[in-house]
Amino acid sequence: MLPTKGYAAHAAHESLKPFAFERRQPAATDVQIEILFCGVCHSDLHIAPNEWGGTIYPCVPGHEIVGRIVKVGREVRKFKESDLAAVGCLVDSDRRMLGADTSEA
Repeated sequence: MLPTKGYAAHAAHESLKPFAFERRQPAATDVQIEILFCGVCHSDLHIAPNEWGGTIYPCVPGHEIVGRIVKVGREVRKFKESDLAAVGCLVDSDRRMLGADTSEA
């Protein structure tokens, strides 16, 4: 597991507070990104205080990120360590993982 730090809401009407949690190790088709910048969009502003219902706490808002790749899985072909990377709100929207060789052998 990877020790990770963020800022989380722990209940609907609480301010964000420092939060330590663990993420799984990257898999063969994953890239691990050191987050350099994080955007908080309008949906984060509604999800954290549970304005749309269904929020699971603790909630770490900020899903639009820019950073540097620090580790690539063994099946990743399009990215390498030290590349800059960005993750927006829509990932895997074409049902393919970017960076992984998805061609049939």
